[in-house]
Amino acid sequence: MSDGEMITAQQFHETFHNVRRELGKVVVGQDRVVEHLLVAVFSGGHVLLSGMPGLGRTLIVKTVAEVLGLEYRRLQFTPDLLPTDIIGAEILESHVSTGERSFRFFKGPVFANMVLADEINRSPARTQAALLEVMQERQVSIGGKTYFLPAPYILVATLNTLDTEGTWALGEAQIDRFMLSIEQEYPTGAEERRMLRQTTGSYQPEPERVTGPEMVLKMQRLAKEVPVVPSVRDFALAIVRASRPRETESVDETDKAIRLGASPRAAQALLLGGKVTALARGRTHVTRQDIISVARPAMAHRLLMVFRAQADGWTYRQVLDSLIARAHERTLPALSRWTQELLRRPESEVNDG
Repeated sequence: MSDGEMITAQQFHETFHNVRRELGKVVVGQDRVVEHLLVAVFSGGHVLLSGMPGLGRTLIVKTVAEVLGLEYRRLQFTPDLLPTDIIGAEILESHVSTGERSFRFFKGPVFANMVLADEINRSPARTQAALLEVMQERQVSIGGKTYFLPAPYILVATLNTLDTEGTWALGEAQIDRFMLSIEQEYPTGAEERRMLRQTTGSYQPEPERVTGPEMVLKMQRLAKEVPVVPSVRDFALAIVRASRPRETESVDETDKAIRLGASPRAAQALLLGGKVTALARGRTHVTRQDIISVARPAMAHRLLMVFRAQADGWTYRQVLDSLIARAHERTLPALSRWTQELLRRPESEVNDG
């Protein structure tokens, strides 16, 4: 298969589940996290991982990179970390024979296919800001020159949510650049027993590489080609617009509980995530359920709640459920009109469309 050749939906489906099978050899009890992480990878988006310590975030990301055949780098964020420690720096070199001096750029650890920014909130805003251009433009600008990052490029950041001492909150512009925010939970009793047997014995399973960077890029391109009917697209947009206070589409819960709603990037995340989810489930069209399945990780970090609402016991899950319900109500009539119009069209026109 040449680099420019498109893959089929069946190849996407098989590769996705082969990757999940290999990950299951090492990662125990995090099926939802793994699925959402792969959705982000094949959408070309960045991921924010949060949860209690000891749930294997580093293991998950490292194993995903290994199974996908991606170059992997890990960067530990600390209070004394500098921006140049992340993106690299220009160093003045002197040629031994001629004595001439010139600047040479030494690439930082962000120059890899998959980068793990471990405990990103352990560093202050100045250091975090070094990733703004990296995440959005996938490039580094220094000394008047631009250096492009390898493709595919995925940044996975872990967030320390347990400790408050020595941590800095992520700014809204920073956190909005993450396509999905995935919260890990403790495994079930059966999953934890399996994990104990697997990690305390002499046998250590080794996952096999399933694919490589070229295939990942082809899967990302195929996902963007998946068609979305107007009613499903309007449904995703309605969820996002309903999250913004004082918008005409907002719900009562929005005005009471949210001080800042989701940006247009949220709608993009819903549609791209829905497309990958559809392909992973063996379909070449996106349904409302595909959108709902990625709504929580796509919206959770973009809903900034007011302190009074949190004190009264409101959670973003309750608010998100209200947003989805209102989006259903607003777009179901449009679905009916579109379906009736489609049924009235000749069969040849439907197939061509």
